[in-house]
Amino acid sequence: MPFAATTILRFPVPDRRLIVRRLAAAILSILVTGEVTCAESKSRLIEIKDEFQTYTGKIIAKDSERCFLMDEFGVLTTHHISRLTSFRIVGDSFHRVSPSEFRKQLLTEFRSGYDIHVSAHYVVVGKKGKAKAYATLFEEIYRQVDSFYSIRGFETSEPEFTMVAIVFNTVDEFKEYCGRDQMLWSEDLRGYYSLKSNRVVLYDRPAKLNASTESPVDGDTSAASTSNDALTADELTLENPASNQATLAAMLNGVAGETADTIVHETTHQVGYNIGIHSRIGETPTWVIEGLATVLEAPGIRVRGSSDAADKINTVRLNWFNTEYESRRQPGDLARMVAGDEVFRNQALDAYSSAWAFTYFMTENPARARSYIRYLRILGERDPLQHYTAEERLKDFQSAFGDVSKIEMDFLRSIDRLENP
Repeated sequence: MPFAATTILRFPVPDRRLIVRRLAAAILSILVTGEVTCAESKSRLIEIKDEFQTYTGKIIAKDSERCFLMDEFGVLTTHHISRLTSFRIVGDSFHRVSPSEFRKQLLTEFRSGYDIHVSAHYVVVGKKGKAKAYATLFEEIYRQVDSFYSIRGFETSEPEFTMVAIVFNTVDEFKEYCGRDQMLWSEDLRGYYSLKSNRVVLYDRPAKLNASTESPVDGDTSAASTSNDALTADELTLENPASNQATLAAMLNGVAGETADTIVHETTHQVGYNIGIHSRIGETPTWVIEGLATVLEAPGIRVRGSSDAADKINTVRLNWFNTEYESRRQPGDLARMVAGDEVFRNQALDAYSSAWAFTYFMTENPARARSYIRYLRILGERDPLQHYTAEERLKDFQSAFGDVSKIEMDFLRSIDRLENP
């Protein structure tokens, strides 16, 4: 029998094993009877407590040790069942907050010096006079990224939650926010996408407006800006599809070079996680996530009908792959990148260039793109709470693409034929 909305399960704090057994059984019962599911929009509103805090939202996944809760703002939290002290259903259905409610919530975080603008998919926090223009920019990147996936046969969906983008005025404000958000800050960090909060967070650097620079973190492509005028959204139109690339270039022209790069790269991550390409829980291989993001850094790749092949190539990644990485490249590198993420920690620039090159190879050919879609479906059907072993990664890869050694040879021959613009 389903729990009533007022049903409360409380557990004596000292008896941890009893908590585990009773709470796990309660959650399992609800999941099995359909009261809470990962995908249904009519999920019940759940309240859970630990010794320090109360959380409300819907359960999107669970196992015998953990449960994942998504709150009304799209914030994802992970809870160890053994640490919970109570659990109850507080509403018949879970509802996400409206964009206007999102804006009200952000107004409590950001006051003087910032505007907050609501657009179709975003709530954007930015310097006074620039939030609307930033929102126009984020929406255009969203549209182009969604188009990239759609025309290649990827199945996309509308975001469940309004996405948030925060563009700080100064590095000091950004650094302070990183501390609050438990993000490890460094002088090289320009911005990030948070799987937990579903926010893109970065800062603008006015001093860099006329400089072409390269990020020392992962070699993000750099963009020179020729004007330090504030973006004016009213001057930018998205009506003419033929001018999409020029429109985005005009938008980015008013943003610091490093900021422009960060906006494109991190927004690509955010959009991918919100339109059904990636899952915010589980172990999606890093080469997939970063490969797609770096492919989409190239302006021509995001524009439907772009005929200039050179604009589709990420020149920074290709240069690195063909020069710096070439002397270190070994047979079997593709298999090692597929099987584990260590290369992204130990040889970041090599890994990013390799992820770009292989993803470009797979997505720019219609037949290979169908195999890539099949591979993403395999990833999407996995239990996200199960550890993804190296053996399983290779098995899934080869079930979609064939023998990894053969495809590595085909891939390298294809990249060798690419001309760097």
